[in-house]
Amino acid sequence: EQNVELEIVPIVKEAFVFFVNKNNPVDDLTVQQIRDIYGGDITNWKDAGGAFRPINPVTRLEGSGSQSAMNAFMGDREIARKSSLSIIGGAIGFSFRYYMDGIVENSDVKMLSLNGVYPSAENIQNGTYPVIAKFYAIYRADNENENVPRLIEWILSDEGQTLIEETGYVRIN
Repeated sequence: EQNVELEIVPIVKEAFVFFVNKNNPVDDLTVQQIRDIYGGDITNWKDAGGAFRPINPVTRLEGSGSQSAMNAFMGDREIARKSSLSIIGGAIGFSFRYYMDGIVENSDVKMLSLNGVYPSAENIQNGTYPVIAKFYAIYRADNENENVPRLIEWILSDEGQTLIEETGYVRIN
């Protein structure tokens, strides 16, 4: 039996974000409020600082990266079945910031602040936004290819980190 030792190097940061229609007056929710919305305890926007309107908590396909992240975000709480009224309600959804900011660029939706902190690149980088993921470069410790450490060094260089920012992710350093 052979043990393989891995080198694990954080190279980029990303945020898990929540979004609503731009006309929704709610700009900020707490982590607990979002868990209560998806857990079925808060079903109307009036109970989260908004208008008297049902909440439509949108989920993703089971097994998708976003849905897996949401399941982890919920901790030991189940995502509740939606009320039949939710289809006429104001939606709330979730995704990774990269997808919202870089790919979608939809001016009809807005990202919410979480616990009072907006998911800006600065707040993700400095760690104040509460739901951050790191992405890693992983390679075998016994890999003798001299290009592996060169690549990692370049990714962590100012040039590499700038390229990461230009693709929509947040620099690690």
